[in-house]
Amino acid sequence: MYQQSTTNSFSTQHNDVCQGDMADAYELGSAMAREQLSAEDKKLLEDIGDDTVIVVPGTYDHIHQVLKSLKIPFKTVQQSELLTYPLRPADQTVYVNCATAHRLRQFVNDGGQLITTDWALKNVLEVAFGEFVRHNGQMTRDEVVGVQVNDPTNPIVAGFLPASQHVDPQWWLESSSYPIEIVNAQQVRVLIKSNELNQKYKSHAVLVTFDCGKGNVIHMISHFYLQRSETRNERHAMSTEQFAIDMNVSEEIKSKAKQMNNLNYAQVQSTATSSAFIYNQLADRLKKKSNYS
Repeated sequence: MYQQSTTNSFSTQHNDVCQGDMADAYELGSAMAREQLSAEDKKLLEDIGDDTVIVVPGTYDHIHQVLKSLKIPFKTVQQSELLTYPLRPADQTVYVNCATAHRLRQFVNDGGQLITTDWALKNVLEVAFGEFVRHNGQMTRDEVVGVQVNDPTNPIVAGFLPASQHVDPQWWLESSSYPIEIVNAQQVRVLIKSNELNQKYKSHAVLVTFDCGKGNVIHMISHFYLQRSETRNERHAMSTEQFAIDMNVSEEIKSKAKQMNNLNYAQVQSTATSSAFIYNQLADRLKKKSNYS
């Protein structure tokens, strides 16, 4: 899958993740991310309702596969059902995967949380939340960029901090992903940025959030589902066991990492950070709900 350089210079190696490897990477990455959670957050996630998370499926993202890997229950609602489906703004989070959506502005105004990816920037957010963000007019290539935590105080990106101690985590950009233009810089918070993305496409925003009415919106460029990573330097090409050591996980997880020699450091770093984001985002949402109830 990769070759480690024996010289001081390290050439980038591309790692296309097959289905079996993706499942292994998310199994290991989610175990690492879950171990980092507080006891309170673990309990909240264990008690989550069957329809607390709603997924509106699109063509290109596969958030349902990621949620299954993380053992997060969810309900699938088709686009055609969304207009009449009885959403509960008080406690539900809706994931919209690159699909045209209706009725979601009111859902957020009433206290709901909306999470969108990639093309939903133009099809959903520009239409319903255009005063906050929009597509900057460019489109990416199929590539991987390094990312950095821009707001370390925000709990939903806490998982990126231990994972990025030694080398930047990576973010896969699908061909024709939409870079984000921030319209309202005072209200839109950039949680994850990429200096490399900014150099190429004049936008540093990778993961953004903003409040609207009583609710909240989170948007990210590209998708949750890992399809490619890169071994850009010697650390990215190291073993999953080395990443487990860097994350200071339990001996049980280290042993599991050692057995997964079909994967490398970069792949599990990517799945561990995306797993941590989902866990932390849902736990933060559930804590806020319990505080208000």
